[in-house]
Amino acid sequence: MKRKLRPAAFSALIAAVFLAGTASAALAAQPLAIHIEVDEIIATSGEAFAASGPAVDAGLVCPSGTVEDLSTKVSGPPAGAFSILHVLKRFNCEDASGTFDIALTVKLNNSTHYTTASWRIVAGTGDYAGLHANGLLAGTPIVPGVSIQDVYDGMVH
Repeated sequence: MKRKLRPAAFSALIAAVFLAGTASAALAAQPLAIHIEVDEIIATSGEAFAASGPAVDAGLVCPSGTVEDLSTKVSGPPAGAFSILHVLKRFNCEDASGTFDIALTVKLNNSTHYTTASWRIVAGTGDYAGLHANGLLAGTPIVPGVSIQDVYDGMVH
C-alpha cells in the first residue's frame, strides 16, 4: 500500500531542504584575511589607508581610502607605564562604495609609544553594511608622540 504525503508534511519537507541548503551555503563562506596599513598623525583625521589580502581581492573590502577618528577615550593612571585607549575609527572608501567603523581597544606603552590592539568592525554603510571582521593591530612609532604606523591584520566575512 502506498502512503501519500500530506500537503503539510510535504511543505515542511521542502522548507527543511531549503533551510539546510541555505545554512550550508552560509557556513561555506569562510572568513578571508585582510591587511590594512595607516600612517597616523596623532590627534588628526583624514590619513590614507591601504588594504590588501584575499578579502580585498574578493571585493569584501575596498583597497584604499581615508580614516577619521570618531571618538577616543583614555584610561589608566596618568603617570603609568601604559594607557588603554578605546577608539572608534571610520574608514571611508575612496571608490565611494561605503564606510566601515572599527572599534579598537589599544594598549599604549607611554615610554616607547608602541601600541598593540584588538579591533572589530562594528558598523558599515553601502557595500559594507553587515560586514564582520576582527583582528589585531601593531603600532610602530614614526615620530614618537607625533605619528605612528598602524598595521591591522585580521579576518573578514
